[in-house]
Amino acid sequence: MADRDGCERGFAPEVRSERRRPRLAAAARVAVAVALCAPASTRAQGPTEDFAAAFGRAFHGVAACGVLRDVAAGAQPAVSDPEACGERLPPCAAFEVAANVVAIDRGIVSDADAPIRREPQGGDAEQKPEERGVSLRDAFRKPEPWVYGELARRIGPEAYGKALAALRYGNADASGQPVERMWLGESPDGLRISPVEQVDFLARLKRGELPTSAESQARAVEIIPFERIPEGLIAWKSGECGPAGGGRVAWAVGWVDRGGRSTIYAAVEKGAEVTGEDALGRMRAVLNELSLTPPAKR
Repeated sequence: MADRDGCERGFAPEVRSERRRPRLAAAARVAVAVALCAPASTRAQGPTEDFAAAFGRAFHGVAACGVLRDVAAGAQPAVSDPEACGERLPPCAAFEVAANVVAIDRGIVSDADAPIRREPQGGDAEQKPEERGVSLRDAFRKPEPWVYGELARRIGPEAYGKALAALRYGNADASGQPVERMWLGESPDGLRISPVEQVDFLARLKRGELPTSAESQARAVEIIPFERIPEGLIAWKSGECGPAGGGRVAWAVGWVDRGGRSTIYAAVEKGAEVTGEDALGRMRAVLNELSLTPPAKR
């Protein structure tokens, strides 16, 4: 069993080497309903009873959903809207968290700072980033989206699908064509995940309970950018995607480690001009209102 004290401090603890039995998949909306009906003792702890109201104020005028939950095993999520938060959507750049776990666990990259290269494309004599190499750490933060496309090509759709199914990451559908863009929502097929599933995945990652090596989980957590705040930090990943000229989605996911507690969050917007930056800014306003992060300095 993972070290509970380590979980509450926000670290990814060591996990036992044996593989955990995969949980049977359940419809995302059913999971939300179960969460809302759970006993109060197992619900998300802390100032979350006003989450829906705070979320509505911060995301006023935007089609959006938000989820908040304590990292502890058995904690249940607070959701802004059960139906909206059960809808599976393309994960966009938020998928890169799971991609890092898979790539490191399968040995596609040796560590977060090892350079990833792609063969030069075309006859351009100038050396491009993909020719001189970009690390996972830099690709995640800058971003350099071609890196995750290159990793997907190396892994392949069948192996990627099996890896995502083991992680219980949304529908685990790696069949979107081409595989290097399966998480971007550009075709009817491909990877989809709900906000409730996002926070569940991140909570298991933070607790070190994914069926991968402890190193792959610790490295994936360590790569994620964060900002120091009084008594802790806030970590995040955001991004937007969708078909050109069609409905787009924008995600902001991450966690707040503060005062000995870790809180996972996910927010998603839908619309023609949504951005990950906007989703993150609005979600930070929610976290401030609920006192999970300190108010911005004036």
